[in-house]
Order: sequence, then C-alpha cells, then structure tokens
Amino acid sequence: MNTFRKLTLVVAGIILGLLPAFSQDDDESIVDLLTREVEVENPVYMPVIGIGLGYFNFFGDVNDAYRSLTIGKPGIRVNVATYLGKKHRFKGNLVFLTGDITGSQRTVPQGLVNGNWNLSDTSKNLNFKSSIFSFGFNLHYSFKPLIKGKYIEPFVSLGIETLGFNSKADYFDKNGHRYHYWSDGTIRIEAEDVNPNALETQRDYKYETDLRKANRSGLGKYSNFTLSIPMDVGFDINISERVTLRTATSFHYTFTDLFDDMTHASENDNYKGKKGNDKYMFSYVSLHFDLFSSDKVEIVEDLYADLDDFDMALYDDQDSDGVFDGWDECPDTPPGIPVDSVGCPFDTDTDGIPDYLDREVSKPGAIVDEYGVEINENMIVELLGKPALARKDVEAYLIAKRSQESSRVRESLPVPDKFKEVDQNNDGYISFDELLKAIDAYFDGTSEYSPEDIKELNEFFFEQ
Repeated sequence: MNTFRKLTLVVAGIILGLLPAFSQDDDESIVDLLTREVEVENPVYMPVIGIGLGYFNFFGDVNDAYRSLTIGKPGIRVNVATYLGKKHRFKGNLVFLTGDITGSQRTVPQGLVNGNWNLSDTSKNLNFKSSIFSFGFNLHYSFKPLIKGKYIEPFVSLGIETLGFNSKADYFDKNGHRYHYWSDGTIRIEAEDVNPNALETQRDYKYETDLRKANRSGLGKYSNFTLSIPMDVGFDINISERVTLRTATSFHYTFTDLFDDMTHASENDNYKGKKGNDKYMFSYVSLHFDLFSSDKVEIVEDLYADLDDFDMALYDDQDSDGVFDGWDECPDTPPGIPVDSVGCPFDTDTDGIPDYLDREVSKPGAIVDEYGVEINENMIVELLGKPALARKDVEAYLIAKRSQESSRVRESLPVPDKFKEVDQNNDGYISFDELLKAIDAYFDGTSEYSPEDIKELNEFFFEQ
C-alpha cells in the first residue's frame, strides 16, 4: 500500500475519532464523506423473472350480442427475459400464458314465419369456453434512451408462439336437460313448439360438451394446436434497481378460426360466422425480479479520504532517525542516536535527559540538571540563594518536569491487550510507524483485525 493511501487512512481515523463530538446531523454528513457510489464497469446481467395477472378479451364469431368485447376469466403470464446486445435496448423474452377465453351470445327469435316464430334463430344462442396455453418468444424494444428520466420505460414487443386450446360449450343444465331458448327469453327443458308447458331451467355454466367431438361447426375433427403472433405495448415502472412493475396489453393474432368452434363457413342452420381468424387481447400487470445480476452501482465505505493537496513534507525525515517529521517529537536528534517510536532518543531512567547525554542513572522522580545529574537539597538551597537562576538551569528543570509528566500520561493509557502485538518495540506506546504496519497487514489480508478494530486502533493512537 502506497504512503499516500496510508496518510489518507490516518486522516480518516482522525475524522472518525472526532465523530462523538458532533451532532447527529454532523455524523451523517461525515459518514457521507466516507461513502461513495461507484458504478460497476462490467456488471453481469442474468435473466429477469416476471409473473403477472390479467384478463382476456375475445374477438371471434361468438360474441355478446350487447357488447363488442367479452371479458373472460383471469389469466397468468410468466416470462423470463435477458438483454440482447451491448446497448440494452433489446430484450429476448420466453413467455408462457395460460387461462380461459369465454364467449356467450344470446338472441331472442325475431319475426314470424307463416304465423309462427322463426325458431331456427335459436341457433344464435351460442356459448363456449376455451382453456388455452401458449409458449413463445418475443423481441422487446425499450424506448428508454429516447425519453428523460429513469423510472418509466415505454416498450413494444413482437414475437411468435405455439398455442393450444380446448373449446367446450354449456349445452346441458345440472340435471342433464338440454337448454331450449324460447321466444319469451326464457330457457326451458323442451322446445317451445313441442311442449308449451315445459319447465324453466337456468344455465349452470358448466362447460361439459367438447365442441370438437360435437362437431357444431360441421367441419369435423380439427387440430387444437396452432400458431399465434403476439404484440405487446406498455411501459415498465422501475420500483427499484431489481424490481420492475409492468402494465401492458398484448394482442394475439391466431392462425385458426375455431376457438369458438364457429367459422364463416360453419353449417349451423342459418347462422354464419364472421370472416377472419380469431383474435384475443390479454391486458395484464406483472412484477419482474432481477434476482441474479450483479449490482450496477456499489456503495464503497472508505476508511480514508483522498487529500490531493496535502503537504507531503510531513513525510520528510530531516534528522534521518527513521521517524517522519510530522510525527517526530524530537526533530533534531543527532545522527546515529537510537530513538523510540516517536523519534526521541531513549531515556532509560525517565529523568528527561536522553541516554546519550545522561551522565548517571537517576532515581525515579529525582530533579536533575541538563546532564542528568541529580540535584540534591544543598544544591537547590544554594541555587535559591543566588540572585537569579541561570536560564539553562530553568530549562533543564522544565525539561525534567515535562518528561515526568509525559511518562505519567503514557502510564495512564496502557496499550489494550488486543493491540499489544502492534507495539513491536514494547515501549508501551504505539507509534505512527507501528500503526501503518498494522494497517498494511489489514489490507494485505494477513491481519486478524476487523474494520472496527482498525477504527478503534486509530482512535487509540490519537488519544495516547
């Protein structure tokens, strides 16, 4: 790890150490400084899974006499999508769709034939339900690059699918009586011209008659598999990075006219179907989940802040003692003199006089002169009797007192047990150099310390 990164890490330690002194708002702003969003250069995109519910509208030969559209039962749509190409404007979708399409057409006989109702018009009282299932592929195009904003994405898609259907009709009531539609609008168990007193009945909406076997269309047995061309139009709403809400309508043009078992060529009394193949729409809402792709943006929590204009003179070592000037408490140590972790010459007897100048080992707490020689009571009395103390004697006394006070401070902040291995020279003080070595080991993966431990180590370094 380069020295500049080490420096920025230490600066972050200072900031983190000051956090308790700020209000909650200040805490959040400082945390914001140490967190940043980084866009992933090459995110891995995996398939997106979508599931939705909707309803069908049928366009065919059997339609409601009072409406142009018939609304069927709900359907289920499942799709798996993946991006095609580098610009992500196109998606490929595998789509599965299932549900029921229904139609019901009720017509009361109109007009008289030889004084009687034209009962052949009862052929127009038709109904059907077709259970469908389709599986296909479509190409999805997003208009997102052409609009502003990132939350709404209009799209269109076009594809092809295989389609299976199984059409049935409700011809009989729950007691097995066939429906007979009378001119008065009632449904009875016998024909109007057979028994004028026939009992009324009601449709049970149980579609029990297989239309292919009943041959209502007069076309014989036909295949209940075909192809269809689906086209979707809608828009996606990006709820989050991984969840999208879609609302859309898909129009399906089928290659059959037998969904309702009726065609324009059907031989069913006087009834003729409409020209053209059957079609249906499926309007739906679905949720799409991107569960497996990598994150497009990562939140990086920094332990340091880059300081591009920082004065790198802090990393000079004027006295060449191995301790940077920014942390050297004794910047003018003579060449070749051993120093401790803060750049000061060793002082074995802690009398404030470094060993290389100390002429004797002093007792703990003794007052010494500039050579480390203890000053006894007689010398103190003699000095007090002089008109004034020499400047160098006053300085020597202050140096000794400062050293003693420094020793007391260090003794009052012992190195925590879990950081003792950082204090490599066992002097009871973690130096800046020792701190950097611990941080190096953390980033090199050779340290057992956690990020919280590194933060705590930074705080202890600046408190000692």
